[in-house]
Amino acid sequence: MRMMTMKRIASVLLVGFSLSACSTIDDLMESEQVDYKSTVRGDPLTLPPDLSSAQINPQYSTHDGAASAAAYNQALAKSQKQRANGGVLPTDGEMQVLREGDKRWLQVNRDPNVVYRDVIAFWGNEGFTINRDNPAAGIVETDWAENRAKIPGGLLRRALGSIIDMVADSGERERFTTRLERVNGKTEVFISHERMVETSMDRDGTSFKWLPAEEQQELNAIMLSRLMAFMGAPKEKAREAVKATNSTASQKAYKADFVGNNVALGMNANQESAYRQVGQALSSAGFTIDSSDASKGDYIVRYLDTDTGEKRKSSNIISRLFGDKGNKIAVPYTINVTGEGAQSVISVRNAQGAVDQSETARRILSVLREKL
Repeated sequence: MRMMTMKRIASVLLVGFSLSACSTIDDLMESEQVDYKSTVRGDPLTLPPDLSSAQINPQYSTHDGAASAAAYNQALAKSQKQRANGGVLPTDGEMQVLREGDKRWLQVNRDPNVVYRDVIAFWGNEGFTINRDNPAAGIVETDWAENRAKIPGGLLRRALGSIIDMVADSGERERFTTRLERVNGKTEVFISHERMVETSMDRDGTSFKWLPAEEQQELNAIMLSRLMAFMGAPKEKAREAVKATNSTASQKAYKADFVGNNVALGMNANQESAYRQVGQALSSAGFTIDSSDASKGDYIVRYLDTDTGEKRKSSNIISRLFGDKGNKIAVPYTINVTGEGAQSVISVRNAQGAVDQSETARRILSVLREKL
């Protein structure tokens, strides 16, 4: 019997003892139904994830490689030492949760280099391994992980313990991206995630496939709250800071759409807000951000266009074992945000700095439009 089938049976057996579902931030925070376990085995910071970037989002390339175990251990040790000495965010005003539409982020009155180190240590503390970190771009990306709290359990799970953990599976995976921006002498921290759900492809449930699922902003908010607590804020105050943003309208504050026949998106937001929203959309969509420059309104991303109709060159079995993708490689693109008053325009720029009017640029903007 295949292991996946065994996991399905185990999960069905546990349904009768399932935990009550939580649909709001308040419920999730109170029940603490977030307990991640990385899908990576062995040395967590060097092995590839079970769900690789190529399997999930082949058009969005991750090329930086994994963080080293030494870098993670160093970050964790420094973060723990600083908290033990009482040197982390001693005053209430140094951390604040902000919100626009359904997106939240954390503003910290600390140097981004210090916050970056804390972010790496935080994800390790939460049960994740680091797939990619880019200090220059302020990007930390975790590997795929499973929220074990979503596996129904109760009495039966407690009785069987690790046996159930070995065979039960939630059928869901998340991968988080944390992005840091320096704004007016402070550090803004954005958390987004990609979700994959194992979906039945036939009526009798014998064939399953991992498919993308909608991002849950409530989950991002919970992780922001936990990051605040990890960085020194009292746990209850961190929860309340996130809950306080619930009074803000939950509808998306801004909309983006194509401007006539132009390969550009118009957005009813000023340049600062639009730039922030675009950064979050890029992370949510799984783009790899190589660098960013808020003063120019630029994000440099890598994108592999799989819809050009160009025939892909076949590679031999040996080269495929080492990750060869034939003649398809991700190339850099500049996503530019310009603003005039309360309106902004989002475009793709080519190497010469001119607006890219190609179909590839249109496809990139279409992905962004869905996320904005």
